[in-house]
Parts: sequence; C-alpha cells; structure tokens
Amino acid sequence: MNADFRYLAKQALVRAKADLAALQDERKYAALELRFPMEAVTYDRAQALKAEMPPEEYKTWQSRKLMQVLHDIDPSLGMSASIAVGVEETYGVEPPPDKLQFLGTDTVFTLADLKEHYDAIGNYLHVPSLAQFMKGGMPGGTKLRARCEKVIAALEVVLGSPIWNATFGVFTEFACGRCESPVRKRMPHGKSEVEVTCFECKAQDVLSPQGDQQVLATPKMVPMPCGNEGCSESISIWSDEVKPGVHWTCKGCGEHWVLGFGVKRVAKEDDEAAK
Repeated sequence: MNADFRYLAKQALVRAKADLAALQDERKYAALELRFPMEAVTYDRAQALKAEMPPEEYKTWQSRKLMQVLHDIDPSLGMSASIAVGVEETYGVEPPPDKLQFLGTDTVFTLADLKEHYDAIGNYLHVPSLAQFMKGGMPGGTKLRARCEKVIAALEVVLGSPIWNATFGVFTEFACGRCESPVRKRMPHGKSEVEVTCFECKAQDVLSPQGDQQVLATPKMVPMPCGNEGCSESISIWSDEVKPGVHWTCKGCGEHWVLGFGVKRVAKEDDEAAK
C-alpha cells in the first residue's frame, strides 16, 4: 500500500500559507509546516522508485540523504523533465516537434532545492548558537517571511505539475549468480559500466551494455591465488566475502588456506626512509 505523500504535502502547504498570512510576529509555525511538504515530495518520488532502492534505505527519513540515494541510482531522477508523445512515421526516427503532443512537465523538488532551503528553514526553529548570536543576533521576521515565500513558490510549482514521478529508463533483469533471486537495474545513460547489488544476498555484479539492447552481467569476484610458490591454482571469491576468516582448500595442491590480517615488522631504516 502506497502513502499519498502529495496529498499530505498539499495539506501542509495550505497550513503554512495560512500561518504565514496570519502571523505578524516572529512565531515559527509556517517554517515548521514547510519542512513537512519538502519531506513529503521527496518521499513521494522515492516511493515511485522503491523497486530500485535497497530495502534498508526505506528507513531513511532525512530528505537530502534520500534524494542522494535516488541520484546514485540515476542522476536524471533528480531532474525536472518535460514529456511529449507522437507517432513515429519511420521506426526509430523521432517525430518533428510540430507532430508531438506536449503532456506537461514533471517538476522535481531537487537535491539543490533541499540543500538551499531545508536546513535554512530549520535554522529558524532553534535558538541561535552563541557563534550565530554573536555574528548576527536573532534572525529577523523579514528574512523568515522571505525564505518561507520562496519555498512556497517552489513547492506550488512541484505540486501543480500535471504529471509527476516520470521514471522512464532502460532496465535490465537477470538472476543473481549466487542466490538466483531476480535483480532489476536501471542502466544510466552514457555509462559503460554500472555496479548492481542483489537485495537478497548482497552479491555484486558489474553490468556493461553489449549493443543491440543487450547487457552483460559479470560477477564481481576477487582472484585468490594459492600461497604455494609451486602451485598455479587460483579461486575466485565474491567481493563482499573478502574478509578475515574466509578459508578454502586449494584444488591444485590440497593445502588449506585462510584469509586474515597480517602484521609485518618495519626495519628502522625503512621507517626513516618512508618519512
């Protein structure tokens, strides 16, 4: 069941506008209310992409951190986009602009917007620190009102968008090479390689486009050669399994090996040379 974060954002925006219109003193209700819709529109965008987000990120409540997660999935997810549709008279050839029907613009409250406004609004909700007070004293009501009006204007455009959460992209799906769970990954435009982690077992693969809309999934493995000088046998270990305590038996010489930390004495002359 999905939450209607856009509705919650619109309700909070109504309350903030009412508070701002009514208040003539330095009370901070409008600033407090405006943090709510900034969070809600971010959660709404993340909710549309939850199939591509690691489950542990669902618990992230900080808006900037959550938007950064979306940027890591694909930087274009944090950008506004206009959408138009039309019929290709020739397959693969985009119709001319006059043959396209404009559907609208999906305006996003971006990571840059959050960085500009979220903490700035929060500054009005706390008593200034000693350093802030010595520098400028208590923040004035005029600055607070101007900041709130700027945030309201930006949010009204976002919430007034005729379309929202457009998530077009090129995706690949494959079975995890370790646990065989289905893995789905968006392929960012212009990247020759992208890493993907299985949500179930945390195994990593490297995806690389092969042309003709084909994608090669290569397990991210680390080679572990046998420690015997006369043995050329080697095994491969999943990258997330490379940690102290991992052990294996060499198929070539039969020796048992374990991965661990090592401590090496540094000669005094070598230590001096390193300095």
